[in-house]
Amino acid sequence: MPEITPQVWKTCGYVRLSREDGDKEESNSVTGQKELIRDYLSQHPELQECGMKVDDGYTGSNFDRPGFREMMDDVRAGRVNCIVVKDLSRFGRDHLGAGEYLEKIFPFLKVRFIAINDHYDSLHHTIGVDDLIVPMKNLINEAYCRDASIKTRSQLEVKRKRGDFIGSFAAFGYKKDPEDHNRLVVDEAAADVVRNIFQWKLEGISTGDIADRLNAAGVLTPMDYKISQGLHYTTKFRTKQESTWCAKMVIRILQNPIYTGTLEQGRTTTPSYNVKRLVNKPREEWAIIENHHEAIISGRDFGIIQKVLALDTRTGVGGQPVALFSGMLFCGECGGPMIRKPVPSGRKRYVYYVCAAHKNDKTCYAHSMRDNALEEIVLESLQQRIRDVIDLSDIAAMSSSALLQQASIQRVRKRLAAKEAEIERYQSLLCSLYENLIDGVIEREEYHELKKSYTRRRAEAEEQADDIREELNKEISGVADNQGWMEQFRKYRNITALDRALVVTLIERINIYREHRVEIVFRWQNEYQWLASTLDRARRPLSRKEAV
Repeated sequence: MPEITPQVWKTCGYVRLSREDGDKEESNSVTGQKELIRDYLSQHPELQECGMKVDDGYTGSNFDRPGFREMMDDVRAGRVNCIVVKDLSRFGRDHLGAGEYLEKIFPFLKVRFIAINDHYDSLHHTIGVDDLIVPMKNLINEAYCRDASIKTRSQLEVKRKRGDFIGSFAAFGYKKDPEDHNRLVVDEAAADVVRNIFQWKLEGISTGDIADRLNAAGVLTPMDYKISQGLHYTTKFRTKQESTWCAKMVIRILQNPIYTGTLEQGRTTTPSYNVKRLVNKPREEWAIIENHHEAIISGRDFGIIQKVLALDTRTGVGGQPVALFSGMLFCGECGGPMIRKPVPSGRKRYVYYVCAAHKNDKTCYAHSMRDNALEEIVLESLQQRIRDVIDLSDIAAMSSSALLQQASIQRVRKRLAAKEAEIERYQSLLCSLYENLIDGVIEREEYHELKKSYTRRRAEAEEQADDIREELNKEISGVADNQGWMEQFRKYRNITALDRALVVTLIERINIYREHRVEIVFRWQNEYQWLASTLDRARRPLSRKEAV
């Protein structure tokens, strides 16, 4: 009889490792899996190795893995007709997906599948036994993956709440502490770039022009900077060998509170362990830790920048800064915006501010103001307010700090009492709702709507009351910063001209009325008025009513 030549199988080994699934490096290492597969192939000469595909760091909860995709491309091209893995869990932990491959796709493609440690070989498939055991093992592997995912999520949540930084990479401007990777420290080289970005924005430079400045100066983007520091940073958004700054990058930096020392984590999540689509979590579920690390930008400057970003500003012509008062001028008659209107006159060009409502549909009065006249009024008013604040600051420095502190405490206590009364009012309304429903005063649908509304308002008032209590505790302990706002005025005490940074820092809005009347609403107006009245009271003894 002629000798039968055994079939030679074009074999590909498949290796997968993922810490996310709870895989243990000691037993499931890439090297260990490769050695096990090659040892098995050496004992089966009919299995001819045609490749070894590796997915290191990819979860088994789905089959969207580059190494697996390459292997399947080889299968469909006829270069591979046998797949060998260490065990079924290395192939995948999704029992439905694994079952579809083992029971439908591989048989259809005439692919032999071998799981060494599970003693499974589709060529010697035992009907009944394997049909029961293999699905059960796949279910167990998936359950293990799900359990490991839950444990990992819980551990990460605990770390977030206690203030550990768990990100893969620190934000631009920071780096991980070499001695504690859960702690952030300032990276001075990148931090200087961040400070320049905030300063330029404060001066009225648009985000697009800031990006152009950084590119012209050869400043590396956050992505390229990480790579230059030896970090293995990759992103699917990279399309060029070297990236360039753009307006979106600048805005992301300007809006990131991490630069004030506040760490925000847990802003997104995935619906489940096997669905990798990111969804946003409500803010109340974020892990927010204030004063977590050293700030690069002060909280006040950050707040001013957010105000600037919210203003309806336009890019200046030819890349120049935005107009001095852009987004800050309003009609005092109708409340609408005042807009710039250039008026040519011979060889000269004048600029007026006019009411947009009158210009567009004549629904407001016809009034306007020249730009240079407005600048003179604003400069004089600012100079006077700065002198007043400095005088107030000097008087406060000479006054009894104890009296000022007591007055401040009384002020906060009054606010707290008003908020607690508001909470009590909503509680009373909630208690009376059910009685009104029983008595037939309101319908059931109206009852549910009012209950929902009152409950929400009470919860908001309780949250605000908690904030006031925290403020009160700071006042009592003497750590409240009530006069830091005066330094914002003091640092501009020698101004002789206006600039964008000065205007957005010290002015909230400017209202222009008919007959060239201008109202300037300064920032910290309430703090100014309160301190002035408090110092006035501090000069005389407190009455019995005020001392209570």
